[in-house]
Amino acid sequence: MPRLSMPIAASFPFGTACSTESPAEAARLVPMAAGQRVDPTTSVPQSPPIVIDHQDPPMDASMPAARQSCNLCGCTDARIVSMRDRDRRPLRTVMCTGCGLVRCDPIPDTAMLDQYYREHYRIDYKRQSAPSRRHILRAGRVALDRLSRLPAVSAQSPLGGRALDIGAGGGEFAYLLGRTTGLAVTGIEPNEGYAAHARQAFGLDLVVSSLHDAAPAGGSFDLITMFHVLEHLRDPGAALAQVAAWLAPGGLAVVEVPNVEATCQAPGHLFHAAHLYNFNAPALERMGQKVGLAPVACWFSDDQGNLSITLRRPVADAPLVALATASALSMPSNAARVWQVRSGHTPWRHRATLQPATRALRRIAGRIGETVALQRLPSDPRAMLDRLCDGWQAPVAGQRAF
Repeated sequence: MPRLSMPIAASFPFGTACSTESPAEAARLVPMAAGQRVDPTTSVPQSPPIVIDHQDPPMDASMPAARQSCNLCGCTDARIVSMRDRDRRPLRTVMCTGCGLVRCDPIPDTAMLDQYYREHYRIDYKRQSAPSRRHILRAGRVALDRLSRLPAVSAQSPLGGRALDIGAGGGEFAYLLGRTTGLAVTGIEPNEGYAAHARQAFGLDLVVSSLHDAAPAGGSFDLITMFHVLEHLRDPGAALAQVAAWLAPGGLAVVEVPNVEATCQAPGHLFHAAHLYNFNAPALERMGQKVGLAPVACWFSDDQGNLSITLRRPVADAPLVALATASALSMPSNAARVWQVRSGHTPWRHRATLQPATRALRRIAGRIGETVALQRLPSDPRAMLDRLCDGWQAPVAGQRAF
């Protein structure tokens, strides 16, 4: 397979090299405006261009089929939300009218995605094949924040206290999780450069693999974490089913994703070419229930940009009971909710708030603070995280030791 030298949006324009269409079919694709109907055979617009706004047709209007069915509820009815990614490159994003799950349509094929994440994603996204000191500092701070709201899991469990971090990246969270809880932590990371760094810098037990090919040794886990992973996967339902299978009875899974209802970013900056799916809290919780995991907690970041849910596998004497029927998975009211939020978040409304200015100021202040902290912290990655951890306190008035 040829090397991907372009970002994923340029690599997969309108489904080129995707599993659901031939090159001839891809050649027939034409740009469509937000709000237009999705035709599964020609993708030619079925109505005049409609801009997403309050005058758009009601959500109970009949919708033709998308080229792929919804990963959550199986519905093929969809409404186009956007035709561009946040870098203004072609990316068709649709919302399932049956449940409100937002996705790229079509989804790139598995082999190309695996190669992209194994070899190129970190370079495209971070512009480097291994994390810099600034990235390690930033990731360490984020990891400590995540640890502060992590559910309690005993290192004295019958399994010996085992945890799995899926999408371990540079290994900062996995290392700090083991250091602060005593859990034996295994990581899964598809990118070869970041995985090599995590092993060398932190001595982590790491499986270098995509999730669907991974086979971590040792049996079940008391805790599984997935921070900003699920939205990148071709089949998030199958991924959560795998998580459920790896969890010990009574075990917990913590899943964090971007929140599709967020309005903290400009409307045109929401959809990322590498984010194949976009969730709100009801859709993410229902996807967990679909594979037999019960939601026990939900958390939102201060700016509502990210959401996290904690899911529990039933105890030993209770079997996994999955939601299997379309009627059980259907959430048309959630679809109406997502559409209302997205159609109501217009550029002029966003600019009328203080969010663009405050976000810019926070970024500038954050970078200055990182520069100062890096001058005081050790250069060795493990020593840096150890110092951060030693100075770590539960967040009080936004203060940090570093």
